[in-house]
Amino acid sequence: MNDPNAYVTLSAGAAIFEEGEPGAFAYLIVAGRAALFLRRDGVEVSVAERAAGEIVGEMALLDAGPRSASARAIEDCILVSVSEEQIRHRLHNADPILRLCFGVIMACCRDAVALPRPNGTVAPNGTVAPTRAAGAHFTPSLKADFEASIDAMMTERALRLALNRNEFELYLQPIVHLGTEALAGFEALIRWRHPEKGLVHPMAFIPVAEASELIVEITQWVVSEVGRIMPEIMRAALQNPAATDGPLFLSINVSGHDLARASFPEMVGEMLRSTGIAPSTLKLEITETTVMRDPVGATEALSQCREAGMGVAIDDFGTGYSSLSYLSKLPITTLKVDREFVRAMLTTPSNRKIIQTILRLADEIGIPVVAEGIEEPAEADALAEMGCAYGQGYRFGRPVPLAETLALTKAWRLAPYDAALIVAA
Repeated sequence: MNDPNAYVTLSAGAAIFEEGEPGAFAYLIVAGRAALFLRRDGVEVSVAERAAGEIVGEMALLDAGPRSASARAIEDCILVSVSEEQIRHRLHNADPILRLCFGVIMACCRDAVALPRPNGTVAPNGTVAPTRAAGAHFTPSLKADFEASIDAMMTERALRLALNRNEFELYLQPIVHLGTEALAGFEALIRWRHPEKGLVHPMAFIPVAEASELIVEITQWVVSEVGRIMPEIMRAALQNPAATDGPLFLSINVSGHDLARASFPEMVGEMLRSTGIAPSTLKLEITETTVMRDPVGATEALSQCREAGMGVAIDDFGTGYSSLSYLSKLPITTLKVDREFVRAMLTTPSNRKIIQTILRLADEIGIPVVAEGIEEPAEADALAEMGCAYGQGYRFGRPVPLAETLALTKAWRLAPYDAALIVAA
């Protein structure tokens, strides 16, 4: 029975599905009981019973194989169908190690009710003894999960070593005041200097760090490193006061795992107190997706940070959930427009309108906007004309290590300029 309706009502004795059929649905039992059984040589072999609160048909749905057993209602039943589409994307987005464990469990479950081979037997309790060869269910998808799991575990191990060996570095990218192009601050971006692979981009290791929650320790390292380098950047700015029109700020990226820890606001606050760095010069950047995973927890943690004087920026605004409700609840001090909008704004009218809408919204709630991904002077000029306060991108400089950042700060001059010449200087 493959019924696309959400609720299914069956009388006692009615078939739910048959062994060998494709499994497009699983069924949650809301009321009643169901029996799972095999037919062998004209005899029904009982496999299990399921009652209200349990599920039937999940095996074929989860591993895309045929039904491993038949099912019928023992009593009048009310079932809720669960479709393949409802499950598939959730599995796809799961951690590969979790998917591998799940796949192995599913293979073992199928072996437990395997069709008997010539030497197969039915045990006294009515179950069929497994006779499949080892690895019979090592499907291409399971093999891919296995390989991805190996990569994830090796990366996780290497990340732990990297923390112990101090292999991480902070690269800093300039953020400027649009119009004058005075230096406003920097975004701190983590890099991993692997002893064999060289410089590793964050996208190659941050997802593993978040899945393993090593991201919490990495963020602690970032906060500590900011406490070390921020005074150096401030001293460099003092040597070139004409390049800025106020104190520089430094932005760091924060994950949902960080905000979930009750100790996070205090950890950052302690760094600020011990170093004497003004809280207003530190901004915490979070994505819309991070916020919407736990709006209540994120609001509480960020409110504590804001009360301590730190800034809060929503990164990649417009690409995530874009729920306007959190704009009135979160203590946001800055919006960052995603680079994808900026890159197409001169050629795609809809992108330009999106940016204009974001700028009007930010103006209404009284917070500035940073446009990311600016590469061309024309982009910077257009954004300045629209009232965008800050800009970030290769037009003003790529992310570089501390030494180059200090040289850049000391040599910075106002527009028009060539960022490459400043770095060279």
